Amino acid sequence: MKTIGIISEYNPFHKGHQYQLEQVHMKVPAATRIAIMSGSFVQRGEPAYFSKFDRARWAILSGADVVIELPTIYALGSAEIFSTGAVRLLKALHIDTISFGTELDDLHLLQEAAQLLNSPEGQLLIRNRIQTGISYGTALRQVLERELEKGHLLATAPNAILGLEYVRSALHYYPKLTVLPIQRQSDHHSNELTATFPSGSALRQALQANQEVTDFVPPVIADHMKQCITTGAYTNYHRYEDFLLAFYRLLEPSQLHQFADFTEGIEHRWHESTQHTSWSLVLDAIKTKRYTFARLQRMAAYGALGITKKLMLKAHQEGPQYARLLAFNNKGRQWLKEKAYDVPLIQKWAPARTQISAFGQALMKIDEKSTDLQAYTFTNEQLRAGNKDYTYSPQYIID
Repeated sequence: MKTIGIISEYNPFHKGHQYQLEQVHMKVPAATRIAIMSGSFVQRGEPAYFSKFDRARWAILSGADVVIELPTIYALGSAEIFSTGAVRLLKALHIDTISFGTELDDLHLLQEAAQLLNSPEGQLLIRNRIQTGISYGTALRQVLERELEKGHLLATAPNAILGLEYVRSALHYYPKLTVLPIQRQSDHHSNELTATFPSGSALRQALQANQEVTDFVPPVIADHMKQCITTGAYTNYHRYEDFLLAFYRLLEPSQLHQFADFTEGIEHRWHESTQHTSWSLVLDAIKTKRYTFARLQRMAAYGALGITKKLMLKAHQEGPQYARLLAFNNKGRQWLKEKAYDVPLIQKWAPARTQISAFGQALMKIDEKSTDLQAYTFTNEQLRAGNKDYTYSPQYIID
């Protein structure tokens, strides 16, 4: 069976995501579309706006056939960790194609750039740029601009950069993976809800400002999304930030040092900064050229969820230990029957512990914490109960 993996966050799901699923179907009609989706936390380093259970349902209703959760430790990682975790999960599930939205669908350029960056020469160029005090992402973009004839086109396209990371990961871990880029129809960084296909950032800002967003999400999910908003089944980021301020104010630098990405003595600057009165002021005080806001937000989530340097390193070395099924339809059910995967496919959370290694269980614990912490931040107090992973069964949505 032909399968196409779509690495996603759906934070939240909107018409642009539906468009991508439709384009994949148009290009390969017989393929099963399998979304590998971030769970309760996303790569921005914070809880997703809506629960993974709601987002998985919306994805199936809007064109996906299966939704698999990307374990939190990869969903929260840098672009390299995120992409390698996702690509290795595709390989473990025997998914033969990866598709992603990109501002630049020049596959030849993506492959040329991936080969450069994966080479010893490319890695040396990046390290030399980082030594000037800039972040990894800035260094990578500068290398692309200076070393490739069309590199400037990639350097200014954030989704293409993420697509490039998928191609790099595929070259290293899964060379047989076919790549199917889809031309993106919206501005990834736009904060304005002016286009038919909005950016996720614009949609989240609109939701937080209590603006009407019905025109920007697929009609088939609009009523349910509105119900989630009405009932307070969404993240209140002020609650999350207040939690972080309290959590980190109580920790010593020696405790901070154990968490992933706390390097170069930044734990001391971090500790001193927690005396500020809000989390945004804490981040302002810590930020440098090397430590961007996005990186700091991910670091904050690492500590909150107990992701240590040791655990992150092993996750990067070993790859995903399991695949958690969140939702599927009739077509997806046929794929599931084939059982074509090399890691346990989890449907029930509690008994899954007997199926996987001790390391896999440690990664499951991170997933549990992320779901519990997201629930804690929900707007409706009645929806803040923990242990939701144990009460959830995959949603079978009949077409």
